[in-house]
Amino acid sequence: MKKFIIKSSFYFVPFVVLLLIYRYLIIPNISGDIGMLAQITFGQEYDNYLSQNYLQEVWVMDTLVHKAQKLQINPKPKVITMGDSFSLKEQQKIFRYSNYLSYFSNTNVVNIITPYWASPIQQFICLINSEIIDSTTCDVLILESVDREFVARLVGLNFDKKFKEFTPPKIRKNNNNNNNNNFNLYNFCSYLRLRVGYKHPILEYKLVKDCFTHEWNNWAYCYKEDLYFQKKINPESIKLAKQNLHKLNNLFAEKGLNVIILVCADKYDLYRPFMTDNTLPVDTLHDSLFAVPNIHIINTKPMLQAMVSSGEKDVYLINDTHWSYKASEAVAKKLARDIDSLGLKSVLLRKF
Repeated sequence: MKKFIIKSSFYFVPFVVLLLIYRYLIIPNISGDIGMLAQITFGQEYDNYLSQNYLQEVWVMDTLVHKAQKLQINPKPKVITMGDSFSLKEQQKIFRYSNYLSYFSNTNVVNIITPYWASPIQQFICLINSEIIDSTTCDVLILESVDREFVARLVGLNFDKKFKEFTPPKIRKNNNNNNNNNFNLYNFCSYLRLRVGYKHPILEYKLVKDCFTHEWNNWAYCYKEDLYFQKKINPESIKLAKQNLHKLNNLFAEKGLNVIILVCADKYDLYRPFMTDNTLPVDTLHDSLFAVPNIHIINTKPMLQAMVSSGEKDVYLINDTHWSYKASEAVAKKLARDIDSLGLKSVLLRKF
């Protein structure tokens, strides 16, 4: 029995030590969605440092449409936004672009929450077809999509689909917003799996310049799906996406809607020109989509790349797949100017 206990301790003690290291040293230092996905210890100081520069007030309001009845918000919003994680407060918090847009345009902005199972573009069509949204709902509607999903979302559009009612998910009260950071055996096993590189969702690239105010300032950590354009995108899918863009624009015109399509750059695409490895693939197929005439579409990649080129750090977050408050501010100013150019008397810009 004694020999069995001694032999067992050779396996059990290292396991317990590693478990304690994970519990008390790893978990407290995981931050950002990349940190959660890959269990990387970016630390908390980076987020805390950037948060000092955020807007201190929440200007944008969120609403979830779950019933098939006309959307009525009082007072009537000048701008409505709708999109994926770049539009959600859970991901972008107080520094999301819509909050800065509300501030810079000096007007009320409402964000329609897209259900997690739905494409924001398809959901928007459903809202129009079911007369939940029309030209009287707001003055301008901003439809946002992340770049890596933009073509697939356009290709898969059903222009006849109508809105289906659903039961809103229950809001779970949890003091720890990062459930992936909770201490449990599953997350510990995930940590071990990721350390050996099995099914790792994140890729890291060395950069030719410092792009972040973090100790790992010349490394870009990117979501592996950012490179799926190599498999998902081809000339045929681009052709169909263009056709559906025109159909979408015709739908906007028919309903009398002022719509701006906002495409959020993938982190890999944004930092690709600054990576040391020149053999890495470059996404050029998307470019022709942004040149489709008579469609108000904003491709954020060129303007954000220009910020990085000029020496601006933390345009995107080092520990996250999303952009920082700096990009939110720049995109919001661009949107505010574009909205102002529409000649809407109800929107008065702040000086910036």
